Amino acid sequence: MKTINLFEAFSWIWSQHLALKNIWFDVKIIWISDWYIDAIIAYSINHLQIKEIEINKKEVLEYLKNYSLSLDSKTAAKNLNWLSNKKLSIVYQAIKRFWNLDIRKISWESLIWKDIDLFTYSFPCQDISQQWKQKWFSKNKKTRSWLLWEIERILKKINHLDKKSLPKVLMMENVKALLNKNFKKDLNLWIKELEKLWYKSTYPFVVNSLNLWEAQNRERVFMFSFLWEKEIKEFKIKNKHKEKFIKDIFKKDTFHQEFISNKNIKIIEKEQKYWIKKAFLEWFSSFNAENYLYYMNWKAPTITASWAQSRIKILYKWNIIYLNSLEHLRLQWFDEKFYKKLVKVWITETKIKFLAWNSINIKVLEELFKFYLS
Repeated sequence: MKTINLFEAFSWIWSQHLALKNIWFDVKIIWISDWYIDAIIAYSINHLQIKEIEINKKEVLEYLKNYSLSLDSKTAAKNLNWLSNKKLSIVYQAIKRFWNLDIRKISWESLIWKDIDLFTYSFPCQDISQQWKQKWFSKNKKTRSWLLWEIERILKKINHLDKKSLPKVLMMENVKALLNKNFKKDLNLWIKELEKLWYKSTYPFVVNSLNLWEAQNRERVFMFSFLWEKEIKEFKIKNKHKEKFIKDIFKKDTFHQEFISNKNIKIIEKEQKYWIKKAFLEWFSSFNAENYLYYMNWKAPTITASWAQSRIKILYKWNIIYLNSLEHLRLQWFDEKFYKKLVKVWITETKIKFLAWNSINIKVLEELFKFYLS
């Protein structure tokens, strides 16, 4: 097994780490960053081997006041009192291990001479995604997606002190909307800033998990940057996997919430496109996406953190049911063992779905890492 030293910025729930592990890398975690409490817990119980310990709740709450943490991944939490001792103890240990998980406050001195092989940054997409109000990520706009420029701050300071401590490979991931013409100027500026730091980058490219025979239509933008001189290769899929459909990620022996609707609503079969076949609930909602039902023997649409595609409805034995949180994880190639760990620390059905929505498909990452890290 080849050892790889990894820094996961905006680490979420360990997609990059798991993909590397699956293709036989011995992963050593140099640092992680995130502020969403449930994501920190998910990462900690899987890859940091952190377990619940007895704590003095009052002392831990006082300690955590010094750190930026979020209960919803969008805003800083003002009060953590309602969190269980189990959750508090895990977050407390993670922060103790890394001193600070806030990308804005990570000390570049801590990363000198760490020999970082891979630095991944899936920076927040809220101000880029078409699902949200596009507020840009320009240097002069302090939006959530602006946190990309914190990566520049860290890399510049490392470069100033010791060029040899710069990460050897960088990997960026974000939503497809990043390639819209609105963001071209900012994206080109980012690539130029990387060039000044001696990084040569692939041009940002789109990978759809459908092209890897996965059960979900999911397009994401990636960019790899290499320190010093390296031939830049165009990504090509080499390995074919077993074709997957909704039926392959569906777990019939688990609980499924039924879709409550007027039984008189007429179901109309709709078009099939991109390996997705869907039906339509006539007159159910004025928002068309809420009317779609998907078939078991076909593919799922892109799961998202909001709107109709966070509530995917499928036809199962002539009943309409929602995909559950385990199935949302399985769409991204996380397994049932991971799901059970999340349930054990009392992460709710809705929050597990949210963790899945914002993750990267594991099989896509495996293919990218095989291609660019070999």
